[in-house]
Amino acid sequence: MKTSPPEKVVNIINFIRNVEPRLTIDLEEPVRQQMKLAREYSLPTTWLLQYDSLCSAFFVPYLKARMPDNHEVGIWFEIVQEQVEAAGLAWRGRYSWDWHSDKAFSIGYTPAEREKLADVMMEKFKQCFGYYPRVMGSWFFDARLLAFLQDKYGLDAACNCKDQYGTDGYTLWGGYWANAYYPNRKNAYLPARNLTSQIHVPVFRMLGSDPIYQYDADVNQNHGNGQPVITLEPVYSGYEKKIAGGGNPQWCKWFFQENFSSENLNYAYAQVGQENSFGWPKMSVGLS
Repeated sequence: MKTSPPEKVVNIINFIRNVEPRLTIDLEEPVRQQMKLAREYSLPTTWLLQYDSLCSAFFVPYLKARMPDNHEVGIWFEIVQEQVEAAGLAWRGRYSWDWHSDKAFSIGYTPAEREKLADVMMEKFKQCFGYYPRVMGSWFFDARLLAFLQDKYGLDAACNCKDQYGTDGYTLWGGYWANAYYPNRKNAYLPARNLTSQIHVPVFRMLGSDPIYQYDADVNQNHGNGQPVITLEPVYSGYEKKIAGGGNPQWCKWFFQENFSSENLNYAYAQVGQENSFGWPKMSVGLS
């Protein structure tokens, strides 16, 4: 029986914040430079905006003016103070964006609150762009939120974080290592067993994790901030003398060779790009 050759897909996803309480940093320059690279190489790119960046005087007008036809824009669903207050809820964070999982992610809110937060996000996006977003990303989101966005607003696709142990204070473990899956309506981190239990939105795993070093890196050690990040993110280039990560050209060549030229199932996938809150100097060499 003849079979089709496997698909080989790389998504360029850059997501945009308008607040970084930990640092004094230029959040606009990374977006300008990322756009410059995407346009120079005619690469399709996805831009995901956090609620606060939708309220910014810079990001929405810039993207509308500069995005080529092969770019798309969607939402980054990390929750911020402006979004919470627009939904009529009380903000509990230490800053206007608090990365702790009970403040920034949908799991920190009741199911009814999640729907309110989704509604204000979608309406704000439509106010800015004239239509509802078809794509969404977040380091983590729950099944109730994802199903609500698909059922009410027709969401097409979503992306979430790699497996990680304790990074940024929370653990995601036991999901698909890479590629994508259709999630279960009871658990957005796991694939559905059948169409009845399925949320009809493919969820793509972000970052392009190192298949050798990332999985058990520092799992049995207490470094205070969980695992190191050994992925295609261009701000990372290795740890503990291991030359690995998106900031290292040698490792990137190896990763793409193994991921896309070795035997695989019906498709091979990776995500590249970087959030703007790392700043352009840290990502410039690796991303370029």
